[in-house]
Amino acid sequence: MATMAWSRRIVWVLAALVLLASCGKENRCRVPIGDAACSIDPNSALYPGINNCDGFEYIVGGYNGVVVIRTGFNTFAAYERTCPQDSARLVMAEGYGNIVLECPACGSKFNTFDDGAPLEGSRTYCYLYKYGTYYDGQLLYISNY
Repeated sequence: MATMAWSRRIVWVLAALVLLASCGKENRCRVPIGDAACSIDPNSALYPGINNCDGFEYIVGGYNGVVVIRTGFNTFAAYERTCPQDSARLVMAEGYGNIVLECPACGSKFNTFDDGAPLEGSRTYCYLYKYGTYYDGQLLYISNY
């Protein structure tokens, strides 16, 4: 009887350890971010890539840089350029019309028009970190929220 009680305890302890280990996988989505708070004039000659719709620019800030995408005449999106899988710097993927960021290290791809969702075949289920943007008609404000 005593050995059966110990067996049950061991099973419960192992089950608890498995549950705790699986909880750790959620931490993979905590992409390191840095301070990206800034304001830029998206219509200036300093940022020719976002002077028109569907264009993009890499700017300094965040942890691995920030990519700013002009999604419409008065709308923008800004993403951290750090891959959620391995923390490598993301680049705009060739052949996707400036809407897909790709990790050169692991090959994961992210759809920037779908809030940074990973595309099928990516090595992560995590979304990209999206910075807050506000455009007042002249300046684009980027923030860490």
